[in-house]
Amino acid sequence: MTLTKSWLKTVALSVMALTLSACVTSAEELIGYWSADRPFETGVWAHWPTHPDGTEWDRETWRGDVALERRRYRSDTADFPHEGARFRQIQGNIYLAQIPREEGIGYGIAWIYSDGAVVSYHQPDCGLLSDAVLETYTLTLDPEGFCEVSNLAQLEAVMGAYLDARGDEISVDGVYRRVDG
Repeated sequence: MTLTKSWLKTVALSVMALTLSACVTSAEELIGYWSADRPFETGVWAHWPTHPDGTEWDRETWRGDVALERRRYRSDTADFPHEGARFRQIQGNIYLAQIPREEGIGYGIAWIYSDGAVVSYHQPDCGLLSDAVLETYTLTLDPEGFCEVSNLAQLEAVMGAYLDARGDEISVDGVYRRVDG
């Protein structure tokens, strides 16, 4: 079977769509303009998804110029996997990542490395939270395993509890690297 560029692009877009289907959601944006941080510089970036075992793909799936507009990272290059993302620092090099979706807003966790030249991210799975954590933060899982948060304080607390519960078991779902210098 011959792999075409179109087929490879379709596979890459499917993987990227999975990374955008957040498990932690909200109906409205919780990280607004004034609460958003700017943890890395704009420029040319490339994206590598990871395999389920955490190893990176052997090739990038996207490359383009990333700009910052109204504290949102965006690109004019087609198929930017995290168009419109905003970030908020929760501790050290760990950030909340807010991604607009077709049906609401999704949230992930991002780590910023190498003085802002490398960004890795993880899509939390609410199904991995204990019943006690779900109860403490008044979260319910919908049939698809999504949980909805209603304010920034709740989001920060839930993500902190998730990080504490998962510890070293968190997998990286993808990596961005600045490639223009």
